[in-house]
Amino acid sequence: MKTTKALYEGRKDEIEFYYQILNDVINHETTSNGGNNIGWIKTSDNNRFIRIMKSNFLLMLYNLIESCVKKGFEEVYEVLEAENVSYVQASYALRDIWSSYEISKAEHNNAIDETYGNRVKAILEQVISNAPLTLSKKVIEKMASGNLDARKIRELLDKHDINFVETNAGDKRRILTVKTKRNLLAHGDESFDEAARDLTLEDLNNIKNEVLVFIEDAINGIESYYNNRFYCIGE
Repeated sequence: MKTTKALYEGRKDEIEFYYQILNDVINHETTSNGGNNIGWIKTSDNNRFIRIMKSNFLLMLYNLIESCVKKGFEEVYEVLEAENVSYVQASYALRDIWSSYEISKAEHNNAIDETYGNRVKAILEQVISNAPLTLSKKVIEKMASGNLDARKIRELLDKHDINFVETNAGDKRRILTVKTKRNLLAHGDESFDEAARDLTLEDLNNIKNEVLVFIEDAINGIESYYNNRFYCIGE
């Protein structure tokens, strides 16, 4: 899980850096860099500039959420392949995930009975031959569907039978805000000038802290699952 944890720390550092700059700009603070003063940024419309910065901050948070969660599951899938774990050796949860995904490849509106039957036959042959169980990042992308909030992340962890301990219990509405605003921005339903205009600096700090704690807890759960090889039965 070194890759996922390094990714998390890198994205977290970016977010903390950006938040500090945003804080400095909003509060008209002056910082020092090697003895050279960097003062209040001057634009043709500072208030608009700040609103755009706040919206971009939410996108950065969602980027951390999606990239770290997906990478965590991808590392689990990679070790399955590296260890040549077969269907029979894999955990029951991973068996369900794999079989559901493989069957879904034939579940299209234009799929005929013969196509579906061939797909099922191929799956059975792989199980009987003890071929390595292969899960790619496309599996988690399909399960996530580009809409990761606290509820969806808990659901993904539960489907993998990963124990998840939250250090900060709550309803996680702030994480839902990040996902909702990200989708509105991504689909063009709100502009960067509009999306975060009503969020204060304190709001953004609270959202940031809740996201970071929740994602770190999720990564810790995946790491424990990975290190203890719970992806295999009888291990």
